[in-house]
Amino acid sequence: MNPVFEHSFTVNEDPKNYIRHVNNLSYLQWFIDTAIKHSDALGWGMQACKDHGLAWVVKSHHIDYLREALQGDELIIYSWIHKIDKTRSTRRYKCVRKDNSKLIAKAETIWVLVDYQTGRPKALPQDIREKFIVVKEEDEP
Repeated sequence: MNPVFEHSFTVNEDPKNYIRHVNNLSYLQWFIDTAIKHSDALGWGMQACKDHGLAWVVKSHHIDYLREALQGDELIIYSWIHKIDKTRSTRRYKCVRKDNSKLIAKAETIWVLVDYQTGRPKALPQDIREKFIVVKEEDEP
């Protein structure tokens, strides 16, 4: 499986602000949704983690908004694992327009694996480490 995940979609929300572009919170939701879809594809989505007594929680998000997204835009979000340590996975994202590949936004999220019951950080099992392939910076999209 390609370590860079691709999620394509059409912006279907009506911008609610006076400058007619999508609200910044939508980008955050798109990135979270993409991370969930990627983890599901790797066999370690929400249900699989819960079945193992684990959960992913966000430590931090950083988003750079470079161009506006508008209702009806066809977008692609690329997501990949940039770094893994004992309890954390750093995931990066690039959001581009499908028709011209213009970069709309880029982001990085630090996800922490925790015990589902206690919420305390938990070491990443070997199964997750094997599935979450780190993409070297020079190989990032």
